[in-house]
Amino acid sequence: MTAVPERAAASRRRGAGLSAQARDRRRLTLWLLPPALWFFVFMIIPYLIMLHYSLGRMDDLRFIPDISLGNFVKIFTVEPYASVILQSAQNGLMTAVFSTLLAYPVALVMALHMKSERARFFMHILIILPWWASYLVKVYAWRTILGSSGLVNSGLLSLGAISEPLEFLLYSRFSVVLTLTYIFTPFAILSIYAQLERIPTSLIEAARNLGASDWEIFRRVILPMSLPGVLAGGVITFSLGFGDFVAPVLVGGPEDLMINNIVINLLGVSLDRPLGSAIGVVIVALAAVLLTVANWAERRTQVRV
Repeated sequence: MTAVPERAAASRRRGAGLSAQARDRRRLTLWLLPPALWFFVFMIIPYLIMLHYSLGRMDDLRFIPDISLGNFVKIFTVEPYASVILQSAQNGLMTAVFSTLLAYPVALVMALHMKSERARFFMHILIILPWWASYLVKVYAWRTILGSSGLVNSGLLSLGAISEPLEFLLYSRFSVVLTLTYIFTPFAILSIYAQLERIPTSLIEAARNLGASDWEIFRRVILPMSLPGVLAGGVITFSLGFGDFVAPVLVGGPEDLMINNIVINLLGVSLDRPLGSAIGVVIVALAAVLLTVANWAERRTQVRV
């Protein structure tokens, strides 16, 4: 007689559990629906439109839908598109390397050698503070500093180190990479710092108790465990340096154009939307390859650690 009520109670409990799970799934769906909708509307659809235009052609300033790879062939066979993409990648790579070299010591001191929370907060403010200024103001500031009568040349002339202003400081690849490095280094600092902060201090103390020197601790513990942050910062600074178009215009020379400058000219001046869209597709594909390689490298470093 008692078995029937027990089975009924168990059935009710299972029903309640299933209904709770259903409510959790619905709640999760409601939370995820807005960002998923935003991503689809503002990311997927624009990419599909760009791909649609990249496969078409222009006829007397009129877009003709088509399915052709002619624009992609033109990118890699007609100058200056391929060479400018390569130059943009080189500028992005140099920006990533120099930003990482400048950022790592700062992040290391903040994460492992600053014990005061107030000091860390002050350093965060100093790192983020330049972003309160306008991007154009920062670029123009470097244009003033590196100019013929700027701070660098004036100082060297007053010291007698040079007899005439250095021309390579401005309107050159040097000035472009220097400006991009200055602007984007904070991203590398914050990425590396976030990873260094996750390293347990007990692990460092254990290595020191086992007789490891500071250099061995850095080489065998800190550096391997910080590589994911280094890779993340490198990907961010490379992408930002690769896609920048303001600095090359303001501090670069006529041969220092980036690929986005050409895209702007194609879409806004010559109105060649198919070719500009094809370049955009190539850039997105390169970004996907870069993220895939970085993800693979991060997994490899985590396995080794």
